[in-house]
Amino acid sequence: MSGQGELDRIAREAAPEVLAAALERARTQAEARLADLLTDAIVACALPAAEPHVEEPHAEEAPAEAPSPAPADATGTALYAYAVTWADLRYPVDGPALTSGRRIDLIRQDDLGLLVSPVTPDELRVDPDDLSETGRLAVLARGHDGVVRAAADGGPVLPLRFGTVVPDEDAARTLLRTHAASAGEQLRRIDTAREWGVRLLRTLPAGGEPALAGGAPRSGLSGTEYLARRREALQREEDLTRTAGACAERLQDVLAAHVAESLRRGGSPGSSLLLDMAYLVPAGTETEFLGQVRQLTEDLAPRGPTLELTGPWPPYSFVALSAGGSDGP
Repeated sequence: MSGQGELDRIAREAAPEVLAAALERARTQAEARLADLLTDAIVACALPAAEPHVEEPHAEEAPAEAPSPAPADATGTALYAYAVTWADLRYPVDGPALTSGRRIDLIRQDDLGLLVSPVTPDELRVDPDDLSETGRLAVLARGHDGVVRAAADGGPVLPLRFGTVVPDEDAARTLLRTHAASAGEQLRRIDTAREWGVRLLRTLPAGGEPALAGGAPRSGLSGTEYLARRREALQREEDLTRTAGACAERLQDVLAAHVAESLRRGGSPGSSLLLDMAYLVPAGTETEFLGQVRQLTEDLAPRGPTLELTGPWPPYSFVALSAGGSDGP
């Protein structure tokens, strides 16, 4: 078989690998672009929910059904609930709200408080197909996040799920009584800590893709030369994967001493996103944590991986209050 014929045969055999690698890169790039557009973490959390959620604090188990508006009072309003906090929290007088012009109230029950604002069913109507940054869903989600952030500046908060609505103040106090033990424990656990996100990303160098995809031109190469170059590219890929794994382990080991809790949200050795971590960082160690992230960023850059730091956020990833009596972080 001629050299060109051998090259064509090898190319046909390599085609599935090249296609798979290209599709993986395209998928990763699309996900990264979406993440860039939806910079608020709460927006990303809210997008899977087509409609706002109604919290039913009395129910042990809620049936699986489409969300519906909370019962309104005689004025047609209910209460949108943002977060549980301590009863002595001071929300800024000029702080944000879900929608402009709405006041923020703190409904108290014993030593707990529930941040709420009046809301009408029309204010919560969204187009589930509009996932744009300027769509109603994203605007409401950012409003929710803005309130939680402003409250978190004054003390620990337990963010409620986006779209949580209660009918009135009595229902709000019932929610607080139902979750008193769990909420108190979680508020004490959170204390001064804030959430930070760290993503470890790998950027393939030019010509580093397997099977010479996007690398040196194939014209003029013999089958032997092409195979040799393809082996070199695959070896570089293996070396990069091995290096990336070592970097991910080092990142977790170095930062562990400065955080109260951590949560792995994603990432894998074979993708551009190697590691996606959420860290709960106490105020007392935040300076050291950020210093270590900066040092790791400098140390890892020559080896290929890069770090992305996001935050600080309220502790979205580390708290939970459910509709029934079972809560957990």
